[in-house]
Amino acid sequence: MTPGKNGTWYVSRIGLTCCVADGTAFMVEARGQAAPPKNQWVTVTGEWAEPTKRADGDAAALTITGLRNVTRPANQYE
Repeated sequence: MTPGKNGTWYVSRIGLTCCVADGTAFMVEARGQAAPPKNQWVTVTGEWAEPTKRADGDAAALTITGLRNVTRPANQYE
């Protein structure tokens, strides 16, 4: 979970091509559920929603229908 502004939060994941140095954050705006604690790992289910319009491009959004806290994995890069 990555916090945003004004109560917005994001389901986020880091994508790696070769190594951590080339990591890219992928974030989807979460809607319909209160935000879990900052940096809490979660598993979510939901339905794609209309993207959020932003000056730098549209942001993907998901209406959350299920949310479950999960334990942070021992190796976060697997």
